[in-house]
Amino acid sequence: MNNLNEINHFFREALLETVPCSVFILDKNHQIIYWNRSAEELTGYKASEVIGSTCDKLQLNIFTNQDSSGKNTFCPLISDANIKEVECEIRKKDGTIVPVMRRSRPVLDENKKIIGAIGALVDVSIIKQVRNEIRILKHEIARRGKYGQLIGRSEKMQKLYEMIQVVSKNDANIVIEGETGTGKELVAKTIHAESNRSDKIFLAVNCGALTESLLEAELFGHKKGAFTGAIENREGCFETASGGTLFLDEIGEMPLSSQVKLLRVLQEKEFTRVGESLPRAVDVRVIAASNKNLSDLVKAGKFREDLYYRLHVVELIVPPLRDRKEDIEDLISHFIGQFNEEYKKNIEGCSPEAMNLLINYDWPGNIRELEHVIEHSFAVTIGSQKTITFESLPAKLTGSNKPYSKTKPVKTKDVDEKSQLEEALINANGNKSQAARALGITRAGLYKKMQRFNL
Repeated sequence: MNNLNEINHFFREALLETVPCSVFILDKNHQIIYWNRSAEELTGYKASEVIGSTCDKLQLNIFTNQDSSGKNTFCPLISDANIKEVECEIRKKDGTIVPVMRRSRPVLDENKKIIGAIGALVDVSIIKQVRNEIRILKHEIARRGKYGQLIGRSEKMQKLYEMIQVVSKNDANIVIEGETGTGKELVAKTIHAESNRSDKIFLAVNCGALTESLLEAELFGHKKGAFTGAIENREGCFETASGGTLFLDEIGEMPLSSQVKLLRVLQEKEFTRVGESLPRAVDVRVIAASNKNLSDLVKAGKFREDLYYRLHVVELIVPPLRDRKEDIEDLISHFIGQFNEEYKKNIEGCSPEAMNLLINYDWPGNIRELEHVIEHSFAVTIGSQKTITFESLPAKLTGSNKPYSKTKPVKTKDVDEKSQLEEALINANGNKSQAARALGITRAGLYKKMQRFNL
């Protein structure tokens, strides 16, 4: 029996020295009686320097999230709670402060009396650093109003960016819902680009553009001779996208019979080519999108409930443009830059009348319609024109030849344009971005105007 106890003692000693965290033991008088090697490395104190000392002497209770007056609540020798965990700080021997997670519990004898306590400290410096980096990143996203290829500084878009950050780090199935033209595929591409699958393929399939038979052959592939026209073996989208991300657009248009087969792929992580009998394993992340409310389709019997819940692990809602009009100016600036390159022009922005119309329009076609409108304006403007005017907008928007805005028409003389520019800069206290927004032009366009008028 003594030999067994002696062996257990050695194993306990080895365990305390092997665990990847700092471990210390206190007696009932709050004095440290054990201090492992990890504790030495974390604090810089050798065991011989702390044995017989107390936690207070070593400043192990400098709280970061709790009032220091409540530190007794977290002392296992004082509190009657079994296990306590708290984030706090310790002061190392060299004087530096290290954030740690402290976990401790009392040690009881056979009579349930406290005879000491055991504590563990885990360095959380890296976690603190990551938290700070995330906070800075969120601030930067909000300041720039852009995340990847997504554009918008509105509160709705900021919330969407935050969700994209979270869901891109795992492989959960996602459903993206939003009206036509809101940018659902761009959201899916951004998730893929931020994920650990970013070095693999992103493949998009429009489920509403194919018949039932063609859709299954497209998704799962087919064997030679499986049907008329199948002149060779062909891999499907699941096979092609293996290791990457498969984006199923207009998932609500998928026939019910195809939904059954998609459900099997999601459940079993395998598929069968059309005309074959043996299944093939697949590793692919599925992101689906719909411009219809899938839960309504489930109630109407047009979408399988089991598939809905299998896909609907995470739901992302892309807001319509009419609900985030504060993003319209940034989107216009983006498309102006895009089409300046494509059309080899030098448009600097929109006239106030044109900008007022664009902001007040409801945009039933969302961002896709806005892009079309800006491209239309580029197509009809003459080469020397510097701004998108009310007259260059499509008739669908203008309705009549009268400007939408109640403001006076834009004056075309250089002297008036210079005065308007100077006034905008004065009103913005020299803030170039603010002045550019007031004039309905890009920041780059503002600088070009300033250079043209020697301001």
